[in-house]
Amino acid sequence: MQRYWLLNDLYVNENYRGKGYSKELIEEAKELCRSSNACGVLLETGKSNDVGNRLYPACGFELYDSVNFYEWTNREQKEKIVNG
Repeated sequence: MQRYWLLNDLYVNENYRGKGYSKELIEEAKELCRSSNACGVLLETGKSNDVGNRLYPACGFELYDSVNFYEWTNREQKEKIVNG
């Protein structure tokens, strides 16, 4: 089994967008990946996320068309969170 990093969320406050901070954060994540001898960084973004879908390839990420993403939801816990 190979070690990979998972970039779970990348968010830049609206006041700081368009200044290159997203690219800097991604480059830092890639450097942390290298320094830990991991094989790469994985991430997921929505098909409608136009900014992310331009950003990630521009930072060297490749889109995998050959995999399926599955999710199982613990509905009891989700209801607790939604209903307080």
